[in-house]
Amino acid sequence: MKIKVALTLLLGCVSFVMGQAPAPSPSVPPLPPGPLLKRAPDYSTWTVTFKGNVIEETAPSATATTGEGGKKEKEPVLSVSTVVKTGTTIVEQNVEANGQRHQIWHYSGARIVPAPGTSNPMIGSDFGGGDIFSINFASTDFAGLDWLSKKTYAGIVKYEGNDCIVFKGTVSPLSVRAKVDEQADIQLAKDFGQPHAAPVMVPAVACIDLATRLPVFVQFGQEKRTYQYGTPPTSPLTLPPDLAAPLQAYIKHMQILSAPAARAY
Repeated sequence: MKIKVALTLLLGCVSFVMGQAPAPSPSVPPLPPGPLLKRAPDYSTWTVTFKGNVIEETAPSATATTGEGGKKEKEPVLSVSTVVKTGTTIVEQNVEANGQRHQIWHYSGARIVPAPGTSNPMIGSDFGGGDIFSINFASTDFAGLDWLSKKTYAGIVKYEGNDCIVFKGTVSPLSVRAKVDEQADIQLAKDFGQPHAAPVMVPAVACIDLATRLPVFVQFGQEKRTYQYGTPPTSPLTLPPDLAAPLQAYIKHMQILSAPAARAY
């Protein structure tokens, strides 16, 4: 079944490249100089729209991926994430297809998640990265693109009228915790001399705008992400009072915990 799914995902990925973005010429031009991917400017706003699931059990129709066989079907939006960034203060506004909303603040190395209906937001050290879903804002602004490299460079294409650098590779569709569990299962099978599957991987395609070096389209398996950049904020973000006070209490608590123990006399 895993082999069947992998083949299905690979065909879907190839269909995207052929159907939505022109394939690079047989003679791939040299990789343009400069960074492969940049961080968004310090004052930025962008929206990521998610369609499709990374892994699907059935192959997408030709209509959905190439436009062949009649009118192209419109894929439903599964979620939308809008990010507002002012320096190291960042807020994510996430909206699911069912209308559910949740907000995440990143501030002074802390991750703050409001809990609607209560005065006790979830606060902890910021984290992220290591998979295609979460973002480590300490080093990047975009999830799942650490595989971009000279080796995965695939050419230059036009995407919505703009020149884009295209990268092709493979990534794990699992969360950080799921990858740890997968590796543990594989190692356990090896220790007992049992057969085991290879780590699950899916095809990946990324279109990076040549001028800005920011992502405009990314596909992981059957999941498609489009990026749109809006008007940047004109003033620094400030934490709402109902989040600022609990954050200060959290910082004070952590300082107490990290203080050196009193000398024993």
